[in-house]
Amino acid sequence: MEIKKILMWGNSGSGKKTALKHLCHSLVENDSVIYGKITIYNEKLEIFCPTGAEQLKSCENLLSPNIDGAIILIDNTQGITTTCEEMMKIVEGKKIPFVIFANKQDLNNAPLNCHHSKVPILPTEANSGKGIMHGLNTLLEIMSPGYEKRKIEVINC
Repeated sequence: MEIKKILMWGNSGSGKKTALKHLCHSLVENDSVIYGKITIYNEKLEIFCPTGAEQLKSCENLLSPNIDGAIILIDNTQGITTTCEEMMKIVEGKKIPFVIFANKQDLNNAPLNCHHSKVPILPTEANSGKGIMHGLNTLLEIMSPGYEKRKIEVINC
C-alpha cells in the first residue's frame, strides 16, 4: 500500500500541532518537525508539520515530487499574512494539491479574504477538532485521480 505524504504548514501559533493531534493519536516531535501517521479509507498517510523560525526556507527545499498534498493552516484572527501567501505560492509553484484551513473559527468566523479562488477554504477549530477531519477528507478528494473532472464544494468562512 502506497503511503501518501502530506505537509501541514502555517505560521507559528496557527494551530498546526493541535490540529495534527486530532488526526494522529501518536506524534513524534523534534526540533524541526512534528510528525504523525493515520490510515483513512485504507490509505496510509504521513503528515508532518515543520516547526521553528526557519520553516519557510527549510520547507521550500523539502517540497518535492514526494509530497502528495498540503494543508495551509491560517489563523483566522490574523488573516492571510505575507508568509501565508508565500507558502501558497510555493505549493502552487510545485503543483501540489492543497486546501486552506481557516482555523480559530471559535475566535473569529469572518470570511477569509483569499485570492486563490480554486482552493477550498475550510473553517476549522483545532482546539475542538471541528472541521479538521472534513478538511483532510477534502484534501484526499483533491489528491485522487480524476479530480479535475469532478466538482468539489468550496466553503467560504
